[in-house]
Amino acid sequence: MRRFRWVRVVVVLGLAGAVVGAVPGAVSAVAGGARCRATALVANNGSGTVSTIDVKTRTKHPDDIPVGPNPATVAVAPNGKTSFVTNVYSGTVATIVVQKRTKHPDDITVGGLAPVGVTVTPDGKTALVANNMVSGTVSTIDVKTRTKHPDDIPVGMSPGGVTVTPNGKTAFVTNQNSGTVSTIDLKTRTKHPDDIPVGALPFGVAVTPDGKTAIVANGDGTVSMIDVKTRTKIPTNIGVGSYPFAVATTPDGKTAFVTNRNSATVSTIDVKTRTKHPDDIDVGTYATGVAVTADGKTAIVANGLEGTVSTIDLKTRTKHPDDIPVGLSPASVAVTPCRR
Repeated sequence: MRRFRWVRVVVVLGLAGAVVGAVPGAVSAVAGGARCRATALVANNGSGTVSTIDVKTRTKHPDDIPVGPNPATVAVAPNGKTSFVTNVYSGTVATIVVQKRTKHPDDITVGGLAPVGVTVTPDGKTALVANNMVSGTVSTIDVKTRTKHPDDIPVGMSPGGVTVTPNGKTAFVTNQNSGTVSTIDLKTRTKHPDDIPVGALPFGVAVTPDGKTAIVANGDGTVSMIDVKTRTKIPTNIGVGSYPFAVATTPDGKTAFVTNRNSATVSTIDVKTRTKHPDDIDVGTYATGVAVTADGKTAIVANGLEGTVSTIDLKTRTKHPDDIPVGLSPASVAVTPCRR
């Protein structure tokens, strides 16, 4: 069985970021159309920290937040108050109070080894964690009590990314070594008996805000789309860049952004027509995580081999000329809801 290898200086082999994309339910309106005032959180895999960035001013807080060894994915609760970070080699999840920039002293032990993907349900009550190695399971955490459910949910081989539909009923989990996506009924905590075949080495996954389509980044250079209602994959995958990794959508659900890890680019896809824009956007080396602000104006990309974050103006599809330095080997990024 192929397992991921985490290289301390180079971020990841087939992990991190997920998810990373926008948190389901975190979209909020911005008064007067002003640019979103939000905080981006970046998991630095090589330095065991989380960096925080003021999105409006593009400035990083001088002090990073220590979490655990090799943090992989970061997610923010829909209310923007709490962040969850998976620590790969300790088998734990750290929680951060976002406004105070403080980590809870006790991490949460989850299932098996190598928790990777993490997301929070739209009601903010449950965090879901994909356990990549050994167990092939998803753990669920009660956000209020910070306790893990005693029974993990078996999925496929080497689960990596996880997301939840906007109605909070279904979780989608990418199984890297199975080339499939598992779906979980969150009310009953049961996996559908039949997984959905996608492409090879799927990792990043996002569901459009209307809840109709799941979008999966496959390491084979393609993106798959799944009809959520029927659980069927649209027959033809969409070709993007080299080793697509993470995926995020705009709040209106019209556009998906896919990081291409090995080509240092971001592809943009028109969700309705299922077509890729002919020109990819150049970012930094080893582009992994991506998130979109709740006003739909900015995409934020973690560049693993450069220790930076790129920001993209989504209206013009142009990258800001100056990247933002963060920690060592940034792997994923999440953004809080907009605030005034």
